[in-house]
Amino acid sequence: MNFDEFKYQIPKLESAALNGKTSHNKIMDLKVRENIFKEADYSVEPKESAVLCLIYPGKNNLAHIVFILRKNYKGHHAGQIAFPGGKTEPEDLSAEYTAIREAKEEVGIDPDQVKIIRKLSPIFIPISNYKVQAFLAYTDRRPVFKKQISEVEEIIEAPLPDFLNLPLVPIRKKYFDKTYNLYAFQTGNLLIWGATAMILSEIVDLIKKTQ
Repeated sequence: MNFDEFKYQIPKLESAALNGKTSHNKIMDLKVRENIFKEADYSVEPKESAVLCLIYPGKNNLAHIVFILRKNYKGHHAGQIAFPGGKTEPEDLSAEYTAIREAKEEVGIDPDQVKIIRKLSPIFIPISNYKVQAFLAYTDRRPVFKKQISEVEEIIEAPLPDFLNLPLVPIRKKYFDKTYNLYAFQTGNLLIWGATAMILSEIVDLIKKTQ
């Protein structure tokens, strides 16, 4: 899929019904999610966060999507591949504002160039007690990326077509001291799992649905 083809689809992407649960269940099925949710501490209000799923023209005008590799630190999501984004701050005007602000901080995007297409389905992450709101967006030219040294190990630019017909791979991951069978996207050296894979699954399904 080149970037012009992606842009042609945007009106359909804006109006198509979301199938978040169906897409998410491909990564982590409902039974597994229910078992993990049983371990969550619901006495503590989830922390709000937002991520930006940014599509842009890359090499050979292919539609690309940007991820980050998080640095290793003491935390549940250290060393994982993620979408740029982070925790909502009290001064943030909206979840959309959070997603764009965090993407600017983490990968150096110009907020004035970002065009939001739509919200995606929210996801609750029980292991870290975060509620994540993802936004599908695009920019008409490749951003001049600059990583946030303190939090980002690497900026990853991936061709979007790589994921559209990519078979999911089985993996095993531990949540709350129990190990579960999950699925992930794997292309080259990239292994994308967890909430990021669930969001990506919804994007892939939405794009294929509107082609």
